[in-house]
This record gives sequence, structure tokens and C-alpha cells, in this order.
Amino acid sequence: MAISIDPSTAPLPAPNASVLASLKAYVQLVETRRSLQAEMDQALSSFLTGESAPLANGQDVLSAPGAPAASSSPSPSSLSACAAEAIRPPTEQELQQVLQIAFGGLVEVKEQARLLVVELDERWDRADLARMVRGIEEDESARIKATLERDQLRRLQTLQPELEFSSTIQEKEAARNTLASQIQEQVQDVHAEIADLAAAEADRETEDGGR
Repeated sequence: MAISIDPSTAPLPAPNASVLASLKAYVQLVETRRSLQAEMDQALSSFLTGESAPLANGQDVLSAPGAPAASSSPSPSSLSACAAEAIRPPTEQELQQVLQIAFGGLVEVKEQARLLVVELDERWDRADLARMVRGIEEDESARIKATLERDQLRRLQTLQPELEFSSTIQEKEAARNTLASQIQEQVQDVHAEIADLAAAEADRETEDGGR
């Protein structure tokens, strides 16, 4: 399904007040992306199997320990509409609607992440952090591509059961899992940077308070 969405139509986020705020904003985007991907995967799986599924909570193997739940992250207002359709197996039309809404959200997340990379590099002069976030985004794009290819094969398998798609689907799933592990490690690095920056900020506030 080809969907063309112009990210320039989405409202631009306000500039962040510090490097720490920029990284925290990026972590929120990561959690929002996780939630959207979970909605898409659950809706398609429910459609293909014909089985009802519980509402997705946005958590998967990429959620960092101690990270805020995806439901607390800012997400496109349409996310609730995706969740509503996950209570029962969606029809073909409902599935297309869910996928279109969620994919539009992913496009918006990608654009906001791009702006944060620019902010880290140019506003805060932290090319190292910009490079870190850019690396995550590259792996995320590759993982989404593998997911779309896997899901296309899953749908073909239901339409043409006489053909063999299982091995290729497994290859795509293995690629997704490898990328998921890489992304998880990189996101943990972002959390470590946030902890260091928060500690340094607390130390400065303590010093200022003692003067």
C-alpha cells in the first residue's frame, strides 16, 4: 500500500531548552513509534488470523527498562482510532484505515526525529549525539522496510497458500530481530547520555544553590 504524506503539513515542535530536553524528546518519539508499530502489527495479525486481539500497549523488545510507557508519550491524535479497531478482527477497509493512520504517524515521527538531529548538531553543537540519533533512525528505517516486506509476504501467503513464502518470511523476521537488537543497544546509549546530562544538571543546580 503506497501512502504519500507531506510531513510539512504537521505542526513543528517547539525548540527544546537544552541538550537534555532534546534527548528526552527523542526518547518520546521512539516510544510513540513503538506504539504505532504495535498497532499496525496487531491489526494485520488479527486480520490475517481472524482472531480478536487485546489492545496494544505499545511495548515490545525495543522498550528500554525504566522508560516511560508509550501511552505517556505524545502521539498523533489518530492513535486512539487505531486502538479502537484492534478490539476485534478488522475488515479489509478498517485494516487499510488503521495502516494509513499509523503509517502517517510514522512519517510524522521520522520528520520530528530529523529536526532533532539538526537541533543537536547545529543548535547544541553536539555532533556526537546527532550521529547517535541518526544511526538509530537509519536502523529504524531499515527495520520498517523489512517489516513492510514481511507483511506483504504474509498477505500473499493467505491469498496464495499453494505457494511457499514461509522461508522468506522467516528471513525478513530474522532481519527485523537483528535490527531490533541494534536499535535497543543504541537507545540504551541515549538513556545513558540522558542520565549523565541529568546528573550534571543536578550538580550545577546544587552548586548554584550553595552560593
